[in-house]
Amino acid sequence: MRPVRLAILTLLILTASTVAKPRTAFDPGKPKELKAEARGPYAVDLDWKNVRGSEGYYVYRDGNRVAEANSSDYRDEGLQPATTYVYQVSAFDDDGDEGDLSDPVQVTTEALPAPTVPTDLVATTVGPYRIDLQWSPSASESGIAFYRVFRDGDAVATTGATAYEDSNLAPETSYEYRVSAVDRLDQESGLSEPAAAVTEMEPGPPPPRNLAAVAQSAIQINLSWSPPVASIYPVQGYNVYRDGEAIGFVVSTAFADAGLSAETTYGYTVSSVDTRGVEGELSVEVAATTDTSTDVIPPAPPTGLRLVGG
Repeated sequence: MRPVRLAILTLLILTASTVAKPRTAFDPGKPKELKAEARGPYAVDLDWKNVRGSEGYYVYRDGNRVAEANSSDYRDEGLQPATTYVYQVSAFDDDGDEGDLSDPVQVTTEALPAPTVPTDLVATTVGPYRIDLQWSPSASESGIAFYRVFRDGDAVATTGATAYEDSNLAPETSYEYRVSAVDRLDQESGLSEPAAAVTEMEPGPPPPRNLAAVAQSAIQINLSWSPPVASIYPVQGYNVYRDGEAIGFVVSTAFADAGLSAETTYGYTVSSVDTRGVEGELSVEVAATTDTSTDVIPPAPPTGLRLVGG
């Protein structure tokens, strides 16, 4: 029996020697001295102290694993401009066992350049109440979202075009304009060079209606007319013109032109004048011809008269 026991004992020893020892868990400690540096608007460079015994590293951005690195540095690309990110790194061994996360670091990518300033701004007066603006487009890497229009230092409008109609203005008033560009990242350019314009005066009153001219005699022509239909400001009187020359101002709707030559044709126009003193357009011209002269030569005094006494 002794040889059998010896064989069994030998077998037990050999079996025990082939059983794997319990594996020690991978615990290299967390990576240290993690640094993050923005590389322009779209990338961040990471580097950290090498962990002894590690097979590689996992990179985390904002709590999410985004990459695996074989060395102690990594460039994270495809990011958004002017955006803050938080990074951490962990080490893993050849079995994929992961150690603790590093302390977090925060970094902000660079912003894209602001749009270029709009150029060639021109302001053009279009009547008493409107000024039109035009300018050359700005350039932006992210694209122009809109332009902001400033009037006398105050922002008054936005537009996606390189032109703007500024209306409802006051007549006879000077306005100064500037324009800025805003890109799709909400970055705004500086202000353009200023451009100024002055709105026109409000129009004068409409011309009188129904102008008529009638010869009264060989030396006089009578004029009459109707007031204009509508006027922004009240009409205070009328200017009368004969053959293009002003000959009088009246507040009524009639005028007697005297001291004329007989058998002569004259052309007349009339304009309205409002309470501002602004004259409107001339009426349609009418003409009239003075009558033939009616002057009579008086008879010669009698001759050869003698006084007869009683």
